[in-house]
Amino acid sequence: MSTLTPTAVTFDLWNTLLVSDPGGVEVRRDAWQQVVDERELDISGTLLDEVLEAFPSRFESEWRAGRQFGAPEAMAEAFVAFSGLISADDERALADAFDVASTRLVVDVVAGAPEVVSLLAGHGIGVAIVSDTSLTGGIHLRGYLDFHGILDHVDHASFSDEVGVYKPHPSIFHDALAGLGVDDPTGVVHVGDLKRTDVAGARALGMTTVRFRGAHDDDEHGDEADHVIDRLVDLPAVLGLA
Repeated sequence: MSTLTPTAVTFDLWNTLLVSDPGGVEVRRDAWQQVVDERELDISGTLLDEVLEAFPSRFESEWRAGRQFGAPEAMAEAFVAFSGLISADDERALADAFDVASTRLVVDVVAGAPEVVSLLAGHGIGVAIVSDTSLTGGIHLRGYLDFHGILDHVDHASFSDEVGVYKPHPSIFHDALAGLGVDDPTGVVHVGDLKRTDVAGARALGMTTVRFRGAHDDDEHGDEADHVIDRLVDLPAVLGLA
């Protein structure tokens, strides 16, 4: 890549800007248990555990197949498992509790992320998020980005649950580019941690790729990015800004 300043930079979210501690299943279980207790539903703790603990592997398989599996799909599968035990009103209460639980995850910021994104914005470089979502949708992820001081510097966010496709599908990248008002992807840099989704998806459009491995070092087979960094604070130098 040349040292010319890019027209825009797009970022993956998980393990690039934000990281999440384990415990999402427990947070959602507590939320559901409260509904079960308040409504005196005939759903055992064992059944709650079986349903919730199946979600991560269900997401993984559907995500790799390029099929959406978010909260709506998870709720549909849960309500099949709870069939005959709950009413339509109970379903709404469980879905609402699941949604609220998505705001209570333990989410931290990757070191240097707010500062780097702010620096790019200060140089007049467009910044967008291109992120696959699982059970926590884009509406909640914006809240975490805002809490950690990143959202104010983001010009557009393309989340898979809102766009309707996962990376590496070109549509999610095109959505981000359109949101940035960029016609030529060859002047754009994409930063992410995964070879299959971030590197392959962005490279297919002619974008320059940077793999950040400071939070998660992807060891899956796949073509390597144009640049590999271990610290986000090294990104400005890669872009010719330092």
